[in-house]
Amino acid sequence: MQRYVIRMFADEWRQWCPAIVVVVVIATMIGLCVNQFAWTNDSAFRAAVSSAGVSLNEIQILSITIYTIIALVSWVSLTIVGRVSIQAASRNHALWLLLGASPFSVFLSTFLVLTIVSACGAVFGAVASMILSPWAVPAFNSMVSSEIELPRFMITWWAPFVTIALSIITTMMGGVLPARYAAQTTLSTVLRSTGDSRRRLLVAALRVAFGAVSLCTAIGLVIAAGFASQLGSTSPAAMFNLAINAGGSALIAVYLLCSEIIRFILWLLNGFFIRIRLTVPALGARAAASRVEINATTIAPLAAGLGGIGLLLCAVYSVIAVTEALRPGTAADLADVWMVVAVVTIVMLMTSAAVVSLSARGREREIALLQTAGMPGRQVGLLILSESFAMSLGALIIAFVPIIAGGLVCSLVSSAALGGRIMVLWPTLEMLLGFVISWLALFFILLVPALRPLREGPGQQLREQGLSWGPWRG
Repeated sequence: MQRYVIRMFADEWRQWCPAIVVVVVIATMIGLCVNQFAWTNDSAFRAAVSSAGVSLNEIQILSITIYTIIALVSWVSLTIVGRVSIQAASRNHALWLLLGASPFSVFLSTFLVLTIVSACGAVFGAVASMILSPWAVPAFNSMVSSEIELPRFMITWWAPFVTIALSIITTMMGGVLPARYAAQTTLSTVLRSTGDSRRRLLVAALRVAFGAVSLCTAIGLVIAAGFASQLGSTSPAAMFNLAINAGGSALIAVYLLCSEIIRFILWLLNGFFIRIRLTVPALGARAAASRVEINATTIAPLAAGLGGIGLLLCAVYSVIAVTEALRPGTAADLADVWMVVAVVTIVMLMTSAAVVSLSARGREREIALLQTAGMPGRQVGLLILSESFAMSLGALIIAFVPIIAGGLVCSLVSSAALGGRIMVLWPTLEMLLGFVISWLALFFILLVPALRPLREGPGQQLREQGLSWGPWRG
């Protein structure tokens, strides 16, 4: 069984490349954090900070902030990749059980695939972090405080091993429950479009329950911001913390409720396109809605990334404006903010790309069937463009929920701090730019599987798909 799994991975390595690349990027960031932690706790670094008269806590607090953000995005991204990596091979798992494999063997085999994916990405990421750390880590510390004469950077011997271990363990944790489910899946369950309805209902009920609690928490924090004067929380720091807490709770809520929200949004888009007689865009929105479970996994990191970036920028911009109004001439350094924005942007786009790539089985057949039905290549391209537009627009709409929560907090607190003057800066341009980037990225990702059937015609693709159900093809 293990030899078959390795051969299957070797035959379909292109499909796994986006997932491996995601692990590489995350492992690289984890490696940079590990090297930063090791270096800032070195005696030579502490002596240099002390001789410069700079507070070590200032550097450590900012480092901990970066660690926390990278840990959160790493957890979300790697667990999603781990879960989808196993779900992408669900038909193979059912066929193995049908051919007589034991559930325990299927469980181990699914973990073997995930181990190969995570190990490849973790090793390359650890190597990349070792190459980048001598430049990136000192540059980051110089950006925090240019007064320190930094000692010579040395890579800690244990940093690569910690990086590899953390990356692999986090990815594997995302695949535990899907692997257990795969070991108990029957072929009829995989072939049915509805799947295991009881399990789906239970998971959906838990998501809705936790999402509702998070949303109520966000609403409560927004209401509490209306009593900022009575609570004595009118400082810029208090406004920032309250805005991030309220927006963060709303962000967790929309992430958990993404499946339910995006289904409603795509239904509205489909009806809107039908009403204005745009047939192909309506088909694109319907195609996105027909794969709502997969698309929700794709849209969730996009919505969380856009919402997190917008929330952070809204809070930071508003805090800077309030601080400038209270203390004119105060300088603000946004280098760390833009670093966080860059990290979240890269991770969310690559995670969505990996999900689409891993769940792309059957896309070639769909394109071939559309061609057989008489749809020309130009309309197929427009269909894919419309589908990616619907997914990106849905992510943008969902992303505005935490931004609005954070903005409401900033408006209430700034009004209390400035005597009724509301000062909120909305990151409108940045959100529109994020929407365009995500739209283009999703369009390219969805277009790649369609290039081959568009180039070769539907006949060859349908013949190949007809053989794909043989046990020798998985």
